[in-house]
Amino acid sequence: MKKFQYQLVRYIHDRVTGEFVNVGIVIYQPDSNYLGGKFITKFSRISHFFSEINGSYLMSSLRQFEHELHLNSKQLGDLFTNHSSISQITNSILPKDDSSLECSEVLFAIDIEPQSALDDLYNRFIEKYNHESDKDQHDDVYVWRKVYKQYFDKYGITSKLKPYTIKTPNDDFEFDKAWKNGAWNCYQTLSFDLKRQDSIKNKVYKWSGILSEIEQTHQKINLFFLTVNPTNDKKINHFIQETLVNKNRHSIKVTMVNEKQADFFVANVKKEIDAHIEK
Repeated sequence: MKKFQYQLVRYIHDRVTGEFVNVGIVIYQPDSNYLGGKFITKFSRISHFFSEINGSYLMSSLRQFEHELHLNSKQLGDLFTNHSSISQITNSILPKDDSSLECSEVLFAIDIEPQSALDDLYNRFIEKYNHESDKDQHDDVYVWRKVYKQYFDKYGITSKLKPYTIKTPNDDFEFDKAWKNGAWNCYQTLSFDLKRQDSIKNKVYKWSGILSEIEQTHQKINLFFLTVNPTNDKKINHFIQETLVNKNRHSIKVTMVNEKQADFFVANVKKEIDAHIEK
């Protein structure tokens, strides 16, 4: 077993409140001159934590950090390149200032070999929290199968929908139900059947961040959220509307549909598709 040092790389969303999320791991094993890092590769991995993230700047900064780390790893073992602490390396790449990225205090652990330690730490501190959104995704699929699909089938337009991927500089966002009539009309199911208010807010913040990222493409998009929303909390419903629907966006129009509107809504979609085909 070998002892090694490691640091968490954090995105600091707000230095006043101290809000942050882990976006990478760096480990150092001086005896073997091993220096390695692992970082998130997609902006969407953290968009559910905070809205209004400059995704392009964040991913660019992470890529630059990873590049500098790789250059430092190649120099280890040189006559004048001996470091007793990982912080000597990371501080030279990422000085302690007011930037949105910073490294944690130096931590220690042991493992059989550094690469397996790096993978384990990444899964423990970063990947694990991405999996927490799996239930939300399952619930969203349930909304389509149990609520909305029957209406699209009823009006014979399920087969008219096809997947569409929006590519941004930092990520790809796939909508598996979409069609085009000048603008892309994308349908995204959302379940707000969540017990905790902070869980609902996290889901809304996630989509607010995704919409901000998509808007950078300047594509004209009509996005329809097909929802089930059992909450009677007027404050939460107002928050959802203000954050996702009423916010001024230049190229994206957002519409929120609930299950009571489903039949009427899909009937109108049928009319629009038929009118487009006739042209």
